[in-house]
Amino acid sequence: MHCNDVRERLDNLWESDVTPEDRQHLSQCAGCREYRLDLRLLRSGFRLLKLEEIPEPSLGFAERMVRRLGEIGAAPTLAEFFERVGRRFVYATLALTFLALLALAVPSTGPVRGLSSNDIQISSQEASLAYSDPVGDPGVQEAPELAPAETPEPAVSNEVK
Repeated sequence: MHCNDVRERLDNLWESDVTPEDRQHLSQCAGCREYRLDLRLLRSGFRLLKLEEIPEPSLGFAERMVRRLGEIGAAPTLAEFFERVGRRFVYATLALTFLALLALAVPSTGPVRGLSSNDIQISSQEASLAYSDPVGDPGVQEAPELAPAETPEPAVSNEVK
């Protein structure tokens, strides 16, 4: 005799009408004995519950129940979830594309980026206006044509005339 057969027969019987074959199996099998005990406790719980008085619903119970059922029906569906996620994905893609285009459009110099090497170099016009210190530069002493008197006056000066 198999345990599944005995348990199936016990499920079908609501009273304690157990056949002699089932009793013999129950005396030998501890698992089926425990199953029968659990089944008897469950059935006795149902009997006690059946004897209990049915509680009266509280005031407004039906309205609350209908409202909750309506909320369950109004819950977002899976299609709405994917639509929301899809929109967010599209918005994120647009934002990244905009940032990439903006990075290409911003000039290579400015307050966002540092000075380039072209900005650091002195222009040729500014270089011609710069002259060496005659006292500290030995090259001026050797070449009198580069003396400070011969250098042109700056176009803008801070001195008052």
